[in-house]
Amino acid sequence: MMTWFSFALLGYFLYALVTVANKFLLRQRATTKPLIFTFWVCLLSVFTFILTPFGLHWPGWGWLAFDILAGVVYFVALLTYYQALDINEASRAASATGGLTPVFVLVLSYLFLGETLGWLQLTAFSLLVVGGFLISLERGRSGFHEVMKGLKFIVATIILGAVYFVMLKYLFNYQDFITGFVWSRLGLVAGALAVLLYPVWRREIVVSWRGATAGLDSLMIGTKVMAGFGSLFVSLAVSRGSASLVNALQGAQFAFLFLLTFLLSKFWPAVLREKMTGAIMAQKFAAIALICAGLALIAW
Repeated sequence: MMTWFSFALLGYFLYALVTVANKFLLRQRATTKPLIFTFWVCLLSVFTFILTPFGLHWPGWGWLAFDILAGVVYFVALLTYYQALDINEASRAASATGGLTPVFVLVLSYLFLGETLGWLQLTAFSLLVVGGFLISLERGRSGFHEVMKGLKFIVATIILGAVYFVMLKYLFNYQDFITGFVWSRLGLVAGALAVLLYPVWRREIVVSWRGATAGLDSLMIGTKVMAGFGSLFVSLAVSRGSASLVNALQGAQFAFLFLLTFLLSKFWPAVLREKMTGAIMAQKFAAIALICAGLALIAW
């Protein structure tokens, strides 16, 4: 039987595949704007309801409101993250959010869930967070002014991402997995549909749909299916394990992403180009060593 650790690793591997696909999607004219990209990604969460026959229950109005609110928080977190990517260099946004969100999850889990980690778990947590930060950190080309432009979106992403993770763990403490997961995905759909209420945004989305290149819709749906399974597995991990450790395991996602982009840039450079120097390779492998050490401590 798969453990929370296995589910988390599988989920983050799928997230790494999705990130590679998103690098292509975000270069397309139809999906280049953060709001439009977030809209389509979250709207497609409606397909989560295919899990209904596997045990979806009515949680009651109070829990339904909480589940939907958790989904809406995640929608806004995704939007601010893509906005940070759009304004800032991707490496800077990824390293900041990947390095600091687990720390906030750890603090909030302690305050609101009463979750504590032993010394061995704290050591693994630290190795994973430092490794995840190091592997996603790259020398930037932009100046201080450019960093400050995207700072508010990075801070918002860190706080909202941590709040979402803690809310997810809380609802799983009182609801069965299918019920909590499916109804919280409804919050993502609700956030996407709310965007349509603003005429300017609605026109942008309609124009983006008409301007989509051939095959883009299929790629978007395929990517969302992978992301959906990734979210399913990570949520399963949260429901069964520590919210802090599951979030810290995001470092494994960066390791998977590095390996995938390295292979693609070597064998299919026309699809994805990745700058690889000796210093960068040394940094990445040092980070992977830290992440592997953290994984080993958790598995042990």
